[in-house]
Amino acid sequence: MWGGRRRGGTGPERRAAVVGSRGHGKSTLVRALSEVLPQEYRQPPQPLGQFVTARGPYQLHDCLDPDDFRSRLAVGAGQLSGVLLVVSAQDGPLPETREYLAAARAAGVARIAVFLGMRELVDDPDIEMMVELEVRELLDEMEYPGDRCPVVQGSALQAMHHGRSRKGRRDLVRLAEALDGHFG
Repeated sequence: MWGGRRRGGTGPERRAAVVGSRGHGKSTLVRALSEVLPQEYRQPPQPLGQFVTARGPYQLHDCLDPDDFRSRLAVGAGQLSGVLLVVSAQDGPLPETREYLAAARAAGVARIAVFLGMRELVDDPDIEMMVELEVRELLDEMEYPGDRCPVVQGSALQAMHHGRSRKGRRDLVRLAEALDGHFG
């Protein structure tokens, strides 16, 4: 739903680990969600890694690498609402992506959502579709329901650098709505 401004909700806080291969845009996405969504939901600025959607507040944990993710899981996997997997639309899933999913599965994380980012680097919609299919197959292989996990395509970088332009921003709103529906 893209259109009028939205208001933030007051539901329980959701915590999500943000994971993905190095250079796929995890930190950029965390920053974009923290900066862009408060504007979209007419809220005051939020600290890095936090935003509020129609269903309530989120706290994101930007995991630097699979070892960082595993150590965070060891002390608080039960506190996670889910994992937000970031995959570059240009590169697709890499071996590190599989490591993250294996660690999440081993820790009992039940919900995975995917942001297929860096969309501005891909000119061909067929490539985007192929990468999404590859991600869904990997999710199935790692015993997650690949056909039911939300996959949102977009560009966090464009959302931050285009000011009031809709380009990129609507993708972040769609991601927030998908997280609300899936991590709910």
